[in-house]
Amino acid sequence: MPFLALIRKYSQLLVYRFSWGSLLLGVIIHCAVGYEGLVFFDEKALLAPMTYLYFYLTTTLTVGYGDLLPVTEGGRLFTALWLMLGGITLLTVVIGKLTNLFVALWRKGMKGKHSYAHREAHTVLIGWDPATSERIIDLLLKDDTSSDEAIVLCDNTLDENPLPGKAGFVHGEQLTSRALLERAGVSTAERILIHTGNDDVTLAVVLSVHALEPQGHVVAHFNDPETARLARLYAPALECTSSMSVEMLVRASQDPGSSSVITELLAVDQGATQYRTHLPTTMTGRLGDLYQRMKEEHNAILIGYMPEDGTTLLLNPHGDTHVEGGEIFYIANERITF
Repeated sequence: MPFLALIRKYSQLLVYRFSWGSLLLGVIIHCAVGYEGLVFFDEKALLAPMTYLYFYLTTTLTVGYGDLLPVTEGGRLFTALWLMLGGITLLTVVIGKLTNLFVALWRKGMKGKHSYAHREAHTVLIGWDPATSERIIDLLLKDDTSSDEAIVLCDNTLDENPLPGKAGFVHGEQLTSRALLERAGVSTAERILIHTGNDDVTLAVVLSVHALEPQGHVVAHFNDPETARLARLYAPALECTSSMSVEMLVRASQDPGSSSVITELLAVDQGATQYRTHLPTTMTGRLGDLYQRMKEEHNAILIGYMPEDGTTLLLNPHGDTHVEGGEIFYIANERITF
């Protein structure tokens, strides 16, 4: 085995034996002894602090530009035996430890061991459904209201992040675990989506999330409308969705084309769609005037209004309805900001 290869082999063994503190001390000692050796052999051209640092790095890294070099026989021998061989050993260990560190961090993220507890204004998706979860994340990335770099998937069935580069990932034994939800940053998230594929699990997660008193908006999907109603009783601020396939089937039979209209309104990646915007409390007046303004200035159609107290959602409200802040729901090609 070549001598340098043998050095690299045994230096790799040191990667796991030396701490960062010990390794740093070794580099400092090696650098200091190297300087004193050049002083001993009277290598005056290499002794200026910045000059020596440059010479030390290019020599130990085996770059060897050749612009600086020892001129005495003793200096050359000392450089070859101490600086070069010792530097190769030390820097191989440093590079090995750095590589292991980066790999460990990457594996930690892939295995869902990271913590996003200090992240704010992000989106948390709780639960992984192979049929729909990837589509949910793709739609979130296309929507300009969610941060592309701040989606966190929280699940207990996956061993590794299924969508690296698209979302962060946290893994735990139970979706209802307070520690798991806190690692996902549920309390400070801007929005939390719960979609587990199992209504009983979803209901349990809703209760666990509700206990954390999250700042953001919570939406949960249920297959059974009755379970969704039960969830709203325990978490009144929760917004529940449920399967509308039966209702859509009946509506489409009564009014042909209704399913296409509903599908288009819910799309976020193409065409006109339905949005919600919160109005400033200083905005007051008639709803009819706001309707006309939105149509003329933004080609948008106002379809609903919710007063500031959030008690009643008015669909197709009368034009004389008094507006004072609150929320509006509308159809438009893009989101409108007031």
